Order: sequence, then structure tokens, then C-alpha cells
Amino acid sequence: MPFPHKDLREFIGDLESEGELTKVTEEVDWDLEVGAIARRLCELTLGRSVKAGGQRAALFEKIRGYPEGFRICTATLANYKRFAMMIGHKDPDVATVRELQDLYLEKMGRSTKPNIIGEAPCKENRMIGDEVDLYKFPAPMIHDGDGGRYLCTFHIVASKDRNSGWINWGMYRAMIHDRRSLSIYFSPGQQGLMMYQEYEARNEAMPLAIAIGSDVISLFISGCKLPVGISEMDTAGGLRGRPLDVVRCETNDLLVPASSEIVLEGFMPPHARLWEGPFGEYPGYAATPRDRDRPVFIIQAITFRDNPILTMSNMGVPVDEGHLSYSIAWAAEFKKYFAQNGLPVVDVNILPTSSAQLVVISTKTPRAGIAHLYASAAELSWRLVGFNILVVNDDVDVFNPAEVVHVWATRVHPDRIYPRKGPSNPLFAWGNPEERVSATAPAILYDATWPVEWPSEFVPRKSSFRTIYPQEVQEKVERKWIQYGFE
Repeated sequence: MPFPHKDLREFIGDLESEGELTKVTEEVDWDLEVGAIARRLCELTLGRSVKAGGQRAALFEKIRGYPEGFRICTATLANYKRFAMMIGHKDPDVATVRELQDLYLEKMGRSTKPNIIGEAPCKENRMIGDEVDLYKFPAPMIHDGDGGRYLCTFHIVASKDRNSGWINWGMYRAMIHDRRSLSIYFSPGQQGLMMYQEYEARNEAMPLAIAIGSDVISLFISGCKLPVGISEMDTAGGLRGRPLDVVRCETNDLLVPASSEIVLEGFMPPHARLWEGPFGEYPGYAATPRDRDRPVFIIQAITFRDNPILTMSNMGVPVDEGHLSYSIAWAAEFKKYFAQNGLPVVDVNILPTSSAQLVVISTKTPRAGIAHLYASAAELSWRLVGFNILVVNDDVDVFNPAEVVHVWATRVHPDRIYPRKGPSNPLFAWGNPEERVSATAPAILYDATWPVEWPSEFVPRKSSFRTIYPQEVQEKVERKWIQYGFE
């Protein structure tokens, strides 16, 4: 398999050769049909490779009302094999979540400056000024009840810090209003919003660019919540193992991946607002109502490749590409963070099936109250804001969802469930209307560790194949498994 993939198209070709992508030649409707197919693909796949019973990613090649060559790709990173292919695992078919976390951290430790080039594939076609027409592209109506057609759901939003000049890449959904304007949803505390607020406070417009259909590593890294001041471009180069080719926009000096399929350029005027939403989001609900207070993106230019591919993520109930890919990245970062803060962490996993909202931490328990130390550390990290946390003993495999559910249901005493107040996310469905608006919906700490003050003979012995039989019996049973007539 090639690595790194030079662009989205090479990755799509790799997926197809591995049996992980279907090219859909049947005409499909951008109005709900594409979205319904994408949602069903994710819900049937549940993170599994095609060989393990999952569904393929899809490249829709014929969209109703659009000329041949205008395409949509979805479910690009919706299983572990595809993520492993993206990040360069040596054997994607057997990659474990722990291996993917370790590989992510290893490569994130590198930083490689981008290569700024002149001409680029993303500039094969140009629309400037009055030529601009967002409806030229088959933006889908993804969910029934969405506020409009969402052109930007798996993409890069590039903006520049007004004071330092640092260019940030983020991922914030954007909905079409007319030929030349989009409204953008920012959650409180997101870096793109904080940058915009700096410009707006001085009554200045903020230059902006959105890159759609970039190489998959760049798309992935734009949603990884890197610390302020860290360049996603440099980080993408580190993950790739070589510099990323980037190009300057036509109407501003922002940098975007040169291989992007579509690039929107323009500015966000100060104090201008449009309505946006609702939209089916990653927690599995359309929890944000229609809101008239969303910042506006005015498009001055669009550049795009011949036969452009629109990348789309249909967020909803688990497991889609957002749940899976960011659960790997965030859990790896949390484990690193806890270890750096002196906590006896063993493993961390964010269950994709929890809509990436439950952080499961296995730990040594050298003293009482260890779960509260993890919660306290979490409150000091903006990355961990709003997550529910389940702390378990180190005999628990946090990568086994069935084992996690069993422990959560059998070891958490009601007196050891602790609400966690603090900043939250308006998308969290459990928040009441006031908590969603103010982004203060509380999270929960579940302490599933055995109390250290219990006598050892009072701690129940786990009854499982790995814990209740002698090693020699386990080995004999495994050795003779096929002889018994099992598979």
C-alpha cells in the first residue's frame, strides 16, 4: 500500500484495491438519498473492516442534477482498517486500537514544515467574484430536518491569528445560504471562533479559507484539537513522514493543501450573522436548534480540480469516521497527558460506540481517591472538557466494549458516581435547554475501581476464561480448540 497518500484520490484508489470502497454508478439524489446511504453504511459497519463484516466506503459518481465528474465520497475513515491505512500501519487488517494510538503518538512527536508550491491541482479551475456559485457543487441535504445543504462536513477551515500570524486548521460545519455565503457553527472555545472574536473586537474582517477533499491525513489532523500555536500543517507533515505540499490562496495569504479538491476563499465580516442549523451531530442527535447568531463566510473565490470530489461526513449515532478517528487520537493524547502528570495510567480508550463521549481509564490504585485525581487533571485540560469518565482497575481491558459495559454495570456503587460541573458542549443531548445554551451541561465521573481499603479477601474474584483457570488449562484449551470441533 502506498504511504503517504499524495492526495484523496490515491487513498480512494487504495481503498478500492483493498475492497474497502464501492464506486456507486447508479444515479443518487443529493437531497437525503446520499445522506441516508452514508448513515446506513456507518451504522452497519460499526468500525469493522469489510473482511470482518463491515460495509464499504462510497464514491458516488452520478449525482442528480449535476454534470458527470462532480462526485461525493463518504465514510472514508469509518473503520479501523481505513484509519490504519491512512496513518501507515504495517498491517492494517490486524491493527489494534492500542497500536494505532501508539503509532499516532510516535508520529505526532515529529514536526515537518510544509512545502509551499506555486501552481497546484486545486487551481485547475477558478471562479472569482461574481462567477462564484456554491451551488455548482453537489452539497447534500444530509439529514431530514437539517437547516439547509451542508457543503462542509469533512474539510479544513484555515484562519490566521491576528497577532501571531499562526495559521490554524480546524473543522467547523458550514451551511449554504446563497451562491456566495455560508453560515458556520463554532462551539464555545474553538480556536477558529477565538480568532474571529479578535478580529471582530477591532471591527475587522477575518480572512478565511475552506479546503474540501484534501489528503486524508490533513483532513484528520484538522479535527484533532491541537494546542494553541501548534501548526496542523507541520503536524500533518510529521504524520506523513515528509513535507506536505501547500499553496497560497488567490485572494488572501492563507495556506491550504495543494491537492485539495475544492477551495473556498473569502472573509468573515465582523458583526454579521445568519441562521444555521439544526443539524444531526456526532452525539447522535440534532441537539442544536436553528440559530440566527452564526458567523458568516463571504466567498470571494473558488478554485477546484477537474472532476472534483466532495468529502462528506454524515454524523449521527455511532460509528462514523468522526467517532472512530478522533477517539483514537484523543485517547492517545489523554494517556500521554495523564502520564506526564504523574498518574499511574495503564490504558485509555474512548469508546466510539459512546459517540466518543465516554473516556475509559484503566489504572493502578496505589492510594484511595485515584479516580478523583484523574477528574481533577481532566479539569485542567481544555481537551478533556465535558467528557464523561469511567475509571477502572488494571484488570480491565478498556479496548473490549463488552468488558467495559460489564464493569460499569457491576462495579460502580451509586455513591461513587460524581457529577462534574464546568464548561461543556452545546451538542451534548443530556443538557437541559439552559445548559445547552450556556455550554454548562455537567459530565459524570464513574469510579469503578475497587476501594483500596477493602480487605483483599473481600474483593470479588473475576470469573473469566483468562482469570479463573490455570495457565496450563487455558493453553490446552486454546491448543485443542479446532480438535474440539470449534472454529
